[in-house]
Amino acid sequence: MKKLCLFLLLLLCCGAISGVYAVEIQQDLSDNLVRMHIVANSDSENDQKIKLAVRDDILKSITEKTSVQDITDAANQSLKRLGTDYIAAAKPERCFVPEKEYKNLRLPEGMYNCVKVVLGEGAGENWWCVAYPPLCFTEDVFGDLSADGEELLKNQLSEEALKTIIKNGDINFRFKIVEDIQKLRCRLENLTA
Repeated sequence: MKKLCLFLLLLLCCGAISGVYAVEIQQDLSDNLVRMHIVANSDSENDQKIKLAVRDDILKSITEKTSVQDITDAANQSLKRLGTDYIAAAKPERCFVPEKEYKNLRLPEGMYNCVKVVLGEGAGENWWCVAYPPLCFTEDVFGDLSADGEELLKNQLSEEALKTIIKNGDINFRFKIVEDIQKLRCRLENLTA
C-alpha cells in the first residue's frame, strides 16, 4: 500500500510539473507571437482569390513597426486596386488559433494575440499565419523555416519554447503536453466567457 501511495504521489508530481511547463511554454508563445487571421468576404472563387491577393499585399508591407492601421490601409489599398465594392477592417484581438504545421515548424493550437483582417462581410474561408515575427508562408513557400526565420524566433522565444515548436525529426513529447494542456485551458476559457 505504501508503494502504491508513493507511486501515485510521484505520478501527481510529474503531472503538476508537466502542467506548469506546458502553461509556461504556451504563455511564452502567446506573449511573443502575433498571429494574423484574414477572413474572405465569401467562399466564392473570386473572393478567395481576392483574399490571397490582399494577403500577399499585406505581407509585403509588414515590418516590426507595422500597426493595425497600417495593415488596414494595406488591405484597403489592395481591395481598391482589385476593384472590389467592399472594404477591410483589421483589429487586434485574442483568439483561438488552430494548430499549424509547416515543414520544420509546428505551432500548437491555443489562444494567441491576433490581428484579424475581415474583408467585406467576412463570411468566407480564412487564412492564418505568424505576423510577428514575420513568418507567414504562402503557397509558393512550403513552410521551410529559414535560418533567418529561426533567428527571429530565437530573439522572441525562450529556448524551451523554441525547442517545442521547431521540428527536427524527433518525436516531440513536450509539444504533446503543451497541446493537451492548452486544449484544456481553451475549453475552460470558453466556458467562462
